[in-house]
Amino acid sequence: MTKLELITRILDGVPGVRKEGGAYLLPEQPEVSIYLSLSAELLTVPRVARVQPTADLIQIETHKGETYVFTSDVVAGAKVGAAEAKSGRTSAGF
Repeated sequence: MTKLELITRILDGVPGVRKEGGAYLLPEQPEVSIYLSLSAELLTVPRVARVQPTADLIQIETHKGETYVFTSDVVAGAKVGAAEAKSGRTSAGF
């Protein structure tokens, strides 16, 4: 399995993701983080909003407006957080 196939397989399994052209658009909930394996460290890109994978590059945009571009072969995995339960309570609770 190539890295491109792995990336698309992961994103296809995330709830609420929709595909627009070659890009994947991710909702804020559940929160998705992508892990990138660089030569000396593991980089985490949190709060992913948009992923544009190609055979050579992956472009990642976050909900904070940051954009990252890496070679596709450095993608190590992804984390999908649980969707936060919406509470009817808005006070501090005391």
